[in-house]
Amino acid sequence: MVSAIAGVLRAILAMGHYEHRIDVVAHGNTDPVLPALMAYELLDRVLPRGMASTAGERLSLLASLLAAAAFVVWLHQARRAAGRLGGALEWAPGWAVGGWFIPVANLFIPYRVVRDVWRAGGPLAPRAPVRRWWASVLITVLLNGLIRLYGVATSDGGVLEQTALDMRIVAYPLWTAGAVATVVTAYLTVRVMRRITEAQQSGSRQGRTT
Repeated sequence: MVSAIAGVLRAILAMGHYEHRIDVVAHGNTDPVLPALMAYELLDRVLPRGMASTAGERLSLLASLLAAAAFVVWLHQARRAAGRLGGALEWAPGWAVGGWFIPVANLFIPYRVVRDVWRAGGPLAPRAPVRRWWASVLITVLLNGLIRLYGVATSDGGVLEQTALDMRIVAYPLWTAGAVATVVTAYLTVRVMRRITEAQQSGSRQGRTT
């Protein structure tokens, strides 16, 4: 859930930075988004000059990388545990890690590995939102990529700076969508992990009683 909090904070600081830009360029802001502006200005006073605008982005990136690493470690362990329980599995444990790093193939291999591990729990395994989880992962990755490209394009000297696309009506929905997608993905990830862990714990207890 740390990545979800960081994603929301990134969106708030990005909006605050934008409101600050309006204030500087227009020498005043008649309709500011005050919570975002206040959060940005508070952080701007605490951090070195100019760092507030990138703090949210760097924090979100770091949180996402740590969350992804923790999930991959868990998935590898879950795949090995599924093999010990005797489930019929299609993907070897190495794919639980390697599948994330193969271009194009990483669009479907991680999903298939997670589905494989979940199905190994048998017909009595708790329902897990594996499809919805993977759809949310792909949407979140896409939105975060667009957000980073948009940030570069609308920065000082960027190709979209002060154009029709460098406006609240474009930026704020994009940042909000990215934050919402991150929160949804974090929630579904926790659900999938819990359901698979519950299924494996149940299978382990049944194995000891037989």
